[in-house]
Amino acid sequence: MSYGKYKHVHPSARPVLRPAPPLTPAQRERAARMRAEWREHFNGDDSFIRELVDAGLIHGWRDVISVTPIEDQNHGDD
Repeated sequence: MSYGKYKHVHPSARPVLRPAPPLTPAQRERAARMRAEWREHFNGDDSFIRELVDAGLIHGWRDVISVTPIEDQNHGDD
């Protein structure tokens, strides 16, 4: 007797996003602008965005809507 059909199947640890459609030139330009703004405000550190992509939560820069730093640039310089 086989018990294989009763074995619990664990879902994939990584969510699977549907493939994104190709970017239009305007979308490509906006994604490049978001990346440039992010790197400007966060000193070139885009590891957070890379982690979101690796986790399967976003496709990449195309999914970044806006960049708003929440701390004052001079914070801690008192």
